[in-house]
Amino acid sequence: MTTTTINSTTTGHLPIERLSHFDPEVHQRVQQWLASGQLLAWIPILSQENFPDVPPQILQFADQYQEAMRWPIHRPEDLLALPDGITGWLLPADADDTDVACGIWNGEVYILGVQDKRTGRKQTLLGERFDIATGQADDPEQSAV
Repeated sequence: MTTTTINSTTTGHLPIERLSHFDPEVHQRVQQWLASGQLLAWIPILSQENFPDVPPQILQFADQYQEAMRWPIHRPEDLLALPDGITGWLLPADADDTDVACGIWNGEVYILGVQDKRTGRKQTLLGERFDIATGQADDPEQSAV
C-alpha cells in the first residue's frame, strides 16, 4: 500500500504530505481532483479488515449495494468527516473505477495506492476482486478454473 496523508491541523487547503511509500502518480492525481473542485465520492471497502466483527456473508450481501454507499466529498475538508479507521475507495463522483483508497486515522487523512499483498498487482474498485474474509484479491488464474 502506498501512502500519503492530509494533515487535519493545517488551515485552509489541506496539503498531502509524503510518507515512506509515496506514490507520486497517486499524489498528483488526488491533488488535481481536490484542486479542480469536482465532486468526489468515497465508498467503504467491505472487507473483514475494515469490519472485523461483521460476518463475511453480511459483507458479501452489502457489497451488492456499493453504489448506494457513495459518500459525497464536496471539498477537501469533507475527507476529515470520514469514519475513523475505515478504508474506502476515492474517485470522482462520475467515475466507475479507481485505484485510490482513502481513510482517516487519528485526525489524519491517508491517501493510498492499493496493491495485492501477495502478488504486488495494483488493485482497483472494479479491476480486482477482494476475498471478503482475507481482504486479498482473487488470483485470476485460479478464478478462471
